[in-house]
Amino acid sequence: MDIRTGPSDTATSQEKTVMNDENERASGPLSWEATWAQALPDVCADGEWFADVTLRSHLRVGIGGERVRLEFSNQFGDHPVRIGRSAVSAGGRTAVATFGGRDRVTIPVGASVSTDPVEMPVGHHATVDVDFYLPERTLFPPLLASVSDFTCQMSEPGDHVGAAVFPAVAAPPFPMPDDVDISVHESGPFLRTVEVAGDVRHGVVVCVGDSITAMGWPEGAAGLLPEGSGFSVVNRGVPGNRLRLDAGAANLSNGRSGLSRFKDDVLGTAGVTQVVIALGTNDLGLPGEFEPIEELPTAAELIAGYENLLEQAGAAGIGARIATITPRVGSDNHDDGREQIRSAVNDWIRSLGPDVAIDFDEALRSAAAPLQLDQRYDSGDCLHPSDTGQDQLARTVVAALLAGTSKQEPAAH
Repeated sequence: MDIRTGPSDTATSQEKTVMNDENERASGPLSWEATWAQALPDVCADGEWFADVTLRSHLRVGIGGERVRLEFSNQFGDHPVRIGRSAVSAGGRTAVATFGGRDRVTIPVGASVSTDPVEMPVGHHATVDVDFYLPERTLFPPLLASVSDFTCQMSEPGDHVGAAVFPAVAAPPFPMPDDVDISVHESGPFLRTVEVAGDVRHGVVVCVGDSITAMGWPEGAAGLLPEGSGFSVVNRGVPGNRLRLDAGAANLSNGRSGLSRFKDDVLGTAGVTQVVIALGTNDLGLPGEFEPIEELPTAAELIAGYENLLEQAGAAGIGARIATITPRVGSDNHDDGREQIRSAVNDWIRSLGPDVAIDFDEALRSAAAPLQLDQRYDSGDCLHPSDTGQDQLARTVVAALLAGTSKQEPAAH
């Protein structure tokens, strides 16, 4: 069992070393790579208390492997989380997931816990179910219909881990603005990452972004990459997320800023080799409506934020790409001043060259009206891409990743 601690943890460095040693002995020389992920925002303000329930996360992985490991996180909880039992299912097989050889574990506030390696082959683009039982009173947000081949369901009372027919409680509908054709969801609680280990090594690409990212283009990109492409693409998007500033007290579900969470959500991802940064539109859109107008950044302040992340990535030895900010004309709280900031920032991103810049703006904008989303790609709110728009972003990212691969020199033999 591997326990990863957050800022609130009080374990000594010696205790953490013992935990790591125990995990290495259990895992041996295995090299773990993230094949599915999500970012967990601070949702305590929106949570409800439940007890004696089982949660089932249904998801599609990118890359496959011979073994599986699950990471559960209580990073933003106010109370310890007790998991009574857990299991993972794939390819018609179900296996118990243990924690240091035990069926159950308690996750301290601010910490993450990884299961022992589970001997279960998982195929490329396979569907996986992760079940875990919460025997005690636990706070988590309501579960809503999800996106990107991911759903999280809550059961009727009882331990239903591994059940062939899961007795799910129906989730309430999530109201959306009129004429908007998009799906938005709260993160399924606690399950943060699914990792695999196998004989083939992959470059793990972490996509850190806002609702446009959370809606699923990273999963779309993963689904387009054939087996043997050498890439795993995982999603760390948080709806409402900003590049520079953490969410205000009234909007905690928008999460910590990209600057604040980069170390945890990017550098802390198993096997990470690259990051795609797709943040900035909420830095422009939220001030004056959901956040104080004084928090509207200048172009120089946004650019400084991107430069900070490029420096962090470089210091960690991983590649970094930045996506241009997509069109916003017609969306709520848009004006000429914000458009000028977006244009200046996008010009700077493009100046970094094709090895860094990924032009989401060009991919989605209308040829006839370049400051607006193409009608094909507009969900209806002039801001969020439709499903067709998400597919377009996925193709754009895959093209950039494969182009980067083609430029690399052949390995010496």
